[in-house]
Amino acid sequence: MLRFLLISAITICMWASTSRAIGPIEISDRDSSAVLRLQLAAQLLTAWESKDNGTGRESDEALYMKARRIRPVMVLTIPKYKTSFRLHLSTAPGSIELMDFYFNTELCSKMSLRVGQYKIPFTRYRIQSFQRLTFADWSIVTKYFGAERQIGFSVHNGYEKPPRFAYAVGVYSGTNARASHATGLATIYGEKVSNPSDLSESAPKIKFHPEIACYLAYNSGGINVRTDSDDKGGGLRYSVASSVAWDLDPTEYEDLALRVAQEFLVKYRHFSFMGAGYLGFTDVDTSLRTRLALSGILVQSAWRATNRYEFSARYAFVDIKDAITDDALSRAQSITANSNDADLISQYKSAGMVAREHEGTVGFNVYLDGHNLKLQNDFGVSRKVRRNENRTDYLLRSQIQLSF
Repeated sequence: MLRFLLISAITICMWASTSRAIGPIEISDRDSSAVLRLQLAAQLLTAWESKDNGTGRESDEALYMKARRIRPVMVLTIPKYKTSFRLHLSTAPGSIELMDFYFNTELCSKMSLRVGQYKIPFTRYRIQSFQRLTFADWSIVTKYFGAERQIGFSVHNGYEKPPRFAYAVGVYSGTNARASHATGLATIYGEKVSNPSDLSESAPKIKFHPEIACYLAYNSGGINVRTDSDDKGGGLRYSVASSVAWDLDPTEYEDLALRVAQEFLVKYRHFSFMGAGYLGFTDVDTSLRTRLALSGILVQSAWRATNRYEFSARYAFVDIKDAITDDALSRAQSITANSNDADLISQYKSAGMVAREHEGTVGFNVYLDGHNLKLQNDFGVSRKVRRNENRTDYLLRSQIQLSF
């Protein structure tokens, strides 16, 4: 409680102060032929969490504070050649990870080339920066469907700031560079996911098995798709997009062979509404045939009561097909059947147990300087439908974000 009061007091003081807008640090030569931009994003989270451990066992409850994200970014831009380099690190306490490291250049007015490690172009929802999220964190759909960061190259006509008709298509390594998103299938099967981008220890080498990803969109009325919040207001604007990711040689029990998504975003007079539907397929044996493994939906809405205050709501649902959960359970039982290894048994004890997952969240945000300085507050309920019982978790969060 003391920590919560302290963070609230700091927030009130910051809110009451009259500060100038926060911006990035830029260094350039005399003729501005090269510009170095230094940026930083940091999030401090205070949360109360209640985790359901099942019938007959007490729930685990915890009140804690932590620095969730500390992200330094360096961007070198060469305007004459319409070229840029970006280095993005995660330096949260206890880890250091490579997030983005890529080269981007404009080949012509409607085509740019990007090479390196970055988010594959699968849904506008995930392409947007975490700094511009309406809620304190991503929805559960990103855990199951991605998009994750991979090494590869793409051609596009505006990755972060797309025009009316937008596209991005690329070929990637097929290996998830960070164990944060698109790990749902591995979780279902009880498999541990490596983290090749962890710079604090010897990380495993990235294996190449080609994955093709494509994103197409139509954006009307000059809609800003970098965030689903309508901070500027105005008349009706909308965006409709489709995404596909096809892994030509997926890692068994870890990678989906095919992912497809359809999404939309509507904004009108400080009100926004977005939705996305997902399907995930796995390989059938060694053939080119696939079977539906996962399906999911995400809907959320936000309303800017004023330029500073925002109310929001979100619902997400993921359904895991019976054939997948049955296969995961059978496999786990065969692995642990004759084993006395406690760690191995613990690893696979939940494999194939969760059939569906629901998530409902309501939020209230205070924008002190847009997304540069904001306070996000939300309350969420997560319900997991399991084979033998249902479990319900609760999460109350208050998060301060500072970025420049």
